[in-house]
Amino acid sequence: MANSVERRNLEPWQDPRAMPYVRIDHVTKKFNDIYAVDDVTLDIYQGEFFSLLGSSGCGKSTLLRLMAGLERPTAGRIYIDGMDVTDMPAYSRPVNMMFQSYALFPHMTVEQNVEFGLKQDRLSRQERAERVSDMLTLLQIGELRKRKPDQLSGGQRQRVALARTLAKHPKLLLLDEPLGALDKRLRESAQFELVNLQERIGITFVTVTHDQEEAMTMSTRIAVMDAGRILQVDTPTAIYEYPEYRFVADFIGLVNLFEGRVVENEGDQVVIESTVGRRLRLRDLRPHAIGAPVTVAIRPEKLSICETYQEDGVNQIKGVVEDIAYLGDVSIYRVRVSPAMLVEMTLTNVQPRTEQVLTWGQEVAMEWSPTSGVVLTE
Repeated sequence: MANSVERRNLEPWQDPRAMPYVRIDHVTKKFNDIYAVDDVTLDIYQGEFFSLLGSSGCGKSTLLRLMAGLERPTAGRIYIDGMDVTDMPAYSRPVNMMFQSYALFPHMTVEQNVEFGLKQDRLSRQERAERVSDMLTLLQIGELRKRKPDQLSGGQRQRVALARTLAKHPKLLLLDEPLGALDKRLRESAQFELVNLQERIGITFVTVTHDQEEAMTMSTRIAVMDAGRILQVDTPTAIYEYPEYRFVADFIGLVNLFEGRVVENEGDQVVIESTVGRRLRLRDLRPHAIGAPVTVAIRPEKLSICETYQEDGVNQIKGVVEDIAYLGDVSIYRVRVSPAMLVEMTLTNVQPRTEQVLTWGQEVAMEWSPTSGVVLTE
C-alpha cells in the first residue's frame, strides 16, 4: 500500500515506467550548413505545460515546427502518443498550432474563425455548431461571436485564436510565443488564464518563449536551449535554484557570478578562492579537484546586509552602492566591489518608507549562507 501511494506522488518525468507523450529522439535539423536543432532528445508527458525557452535563434521555434510537421528533420525521429509521426504531414498529426500573429481571417467573424478548421475536417453542421459554442463559452468570448478581428483587442484576438485551435480537439497544442503581442499587464493576466485553461481541458501544451518570467509562471517543466541544443530540462524551481550551466544561471533571472578556483573540500562543502579576493564556502556534495576553475552563482535575493564584516570572513564582500532600482515591492542595489565587478543585492520593501535602506555612494558589506549558491563547472 505504501508503495502505491509513493508511486502516485511521483511526477510522470520522475517515474521510470511512465511513457512520454511526445518523444524527440536524437533530432537534428540543418539549414544548409547551419544546425538549427542539434541532436536533441526530449521527453514530454501527457498533461504537461512544457516550455522551450531560449534567446532568438537558439532553435526553439524550429523544434516546435518539427513537432507540428511544418519542417522535416535532417536526422532523428519524432513520436506522439506512441506513433512515429516523423514522415507524417502536418494535417495528419494529432496536433494543432497557434502562431504568435494569431493568423485570424480578417473577413470572418469570431464564430466563423473558430469554425473554419472544423469545416476543413468536414464535420457535420450540428457538430460544428456544438464545438464552436463550447469553445466560445470556455474562452468566455460568446458575446464577441459576430465581431471581426479588427473589432477586437489583443487579448480578445488571443482567445479567439485559442478557441480555433482547441475546437479541433488536438491531443497536443503547440504555441509559438502566444503572448508576445500583448502588453505587459495583459500578458501577466493571460499567463494565469492559459494555465487554468490547460488544467481544465487536460491537453498537453508545448510553448515557445524567450520570456523567462512567462516560462517560470506557466510551466510544469522548462527546456533551456542554446545554439540548437538543450542544456537543462527541469521544473521552474530547479532551473532557478539549481542551474547546471553558467548559461542557464545567467539566462534565468538575475544572478551574481564569481569566478574562482577550488582550494579545499570539507565534507559536503567546497571552499573557493574567488577572483575578487574573497573566500567562498558553498554546500556541494560533488568532489572537486583542488585548483579546478569554477563559477559560483548567487541570486541577488540571497544576499543580505552584513552586520559584522570581517576582513578574512567567508561569504562576505564589501563595496560601494553605484545604482539603485526601486521596483515597489523590492529594491535592487548594484554594488561596486572591484573595478571590474558589480554585485546585485535585492532587498524586500516590507515597511513603507520615503527613503531607500541604502543610498548612492554608501559603503555596504554583504553576506550569504553556504546553502545559498551553486557551484558551476560548465
